[in-house]
Amino acid sequence: MEVIPSANVGLKINEWHMYINRFDVRNAEKVKAEVEQMIDVMEENQDLLIYYQLIEFRHRMMLDYLFPADPSKKINKGDYLKKIEGKGKKLSGMMEYYTYFFKGMYDFSIGEYIRAIQSYKKAEKKLSRVLDEIEKAEFYFKMAEVFYHMKQTHVSMYYVQQAYEIYKKHDTYKIHRIKCHFVIAGNYDDLRTHDRALSHMKKALFLLDSMEDHSPLKAKALLNMGNSYNQMGSLFSAVPYYHKAIKAAKISGAKEITQAYYDLALIHFRNNEKIEGRGFFGKAMEQAEEFNDSLFQDLLNVLKALFIETGSRQKVMNALEALRTGQGYPYFEELALIAAEFYTMDKRMEDSIYFYNEMVCAQRQIQRGDKKALSPY
Repeated sequence: MEVIPSANVGLKINEWHMYINRFDVRNAEKVKAEVEQMIDVMEENQDLLIYYQLIEFRHRMMLDYLFPADPSKKINKGDYLKKIEGKGKKLSGMMEYYTYFFKGMYDFSIGEYIRAIQSYKKAEKKLSRVLDEIEKAEFYFKMAEVFYHMKQTHVSMYYVQQAYEIYKKHDTYKIHRIKCHFVIAGNYDDLRTHDRALSHMKKALFLLDSMEDHSPLKAKALLNMGNSYNQMGSLFSAVPYYHKAIKAAKISGAKEITQAYYDLALIHFRNNEKIEGRGFFGKAMEQAEEFNDSLFQDLLNVLKALFIETGSRQKVMNALEALRTGQGYPYFEELALIAAEFYTMDKRMEDSIYFYNEMVCAQRQIQRGDKKALSPY
């Protein structure tokens, strides 16, 4: 059975909470049952289970109010609400925190980064209600992750360092430390300090090797090593890491295999090695379809229009249109630059200038998104 992301379960718990607040017993019971079924096949997430327990407590209080064991002791709605508050504002604050936290997680999972940040910011106002430092570290990491994707590098670094400082005090949280190294390395790559990025990726690989299992993170770590060397222009070092990532992904079933094939296809296409490029392109498309990865299907369609078909400006632009989203604009920016360089090499300067302009427009869209995400409103 397919594992359900905890963000999806969190959103369903938010729906359950809504029906409780409306005293809609029928729908509350229905959604409660759905939540419990989802939890049985959900990825591991302790924060989600705490949120479930809090809402389950509210559910029982609602039933006690509506259907008391002794009907003569039924209280009015005003007294019921006071009773809830009497359980402590801390409890209400924690429920509000988890409501926004899991809403942010869900928005992030579907690529709505600005909405995710807005939800996380609301959760942050209630973070003082959370006493467990590991839960706080999880929040800091989620903030770091979304700001990294929005290319708000320094903000991302601020949050990921807070998360890492907590996780490194606990030996049992190696996976979380590895994920922190991924985000730190990604930020350093964005700052073009690739030597620092490689240092953190090597630390992540060391931790993974010490665990002696076939974690999907191994493929991601190797892929990130390849990306760092690729961005440095050291293809001789990058290509072997992409192949190692593919090997690790085949063992663990990691979806990163799609990106490894995609990156190899792009490297060969840009070097005018069309036969090799087509080979890796086909493998990347096969994996994107197998994992139902619409983002990489869109990225591969751009490569197809640019390198396999006629390379007409209109066809490339049609393929790029699918990337005009919060999640897609960083890829749009990169591929517009690649298209501009492709047309420069082909001495089609008008097309080259056109795509340089498109790259600048994408950068502006990312910056506008950053400003909106950082707004307190």
